Amino acid sequence: MQGNFTDASFFALNRVIDVIYRDEEEIGDVLFFIVSLATEVMGARGSTIRILEQGTFHLKVVSSYGLSKNYLNSGAIDFGKSVTEIMAGDIIVINDFENDSRIQNLNAARKEGLKSVIGLPFTVNETTYAILRVYFASKKTPAQDEINFLNSLGKLSCLAIERAAISGMRIAQTI
Repeated sequence: MQGNFTDASFFALNRVIDVIYRDEEEIGDVLFFIVSLATEVMGARGSTIRILEQGTFHLKVVSSYGLSKNYLNSGAIDFGKSVTEIMAGDIIVINDFENDSRIQNLNAARKEGLKSVIGLPFTVNETTYAILRVYFASKKTPAQDEINFLNSLGKLSCLAIERAAISGMRIAQTI
């Protein structure tokens, strides 16, 4: 299993780097590619990239894979606590939705078939923060190599967002 994960994650990261540096790729497509790879390589149910909008406490979904619009709009996770954790740079692991107070809308998570989430926050630049979240249909305690893989994907998403900002591209939602 270890070798398979390492091989898959190495291949995925190389593919993302190639896509980011292709000038013809749209930022929405790059971010969608990242969340789809995070989901597939981790064996997850779905994933998202959210950006903390400057001057607000709103986490805007800019890309998602494997999750319904109903779930994404449900406010299932306590955004107030999430924002605090993002600003502090804390990795968020909720490995049991049924018994964690940060889950505000447990019914939405149940309908979506979700039991756990890993969230890794990133600083894109001095005014923009992002979080990569990966959702699972079972309880999940991540191994260090999985955290490292998601951390690399998250950093690459920040690089893609910065490249888009430099070239004047607007980040559109891809949900």
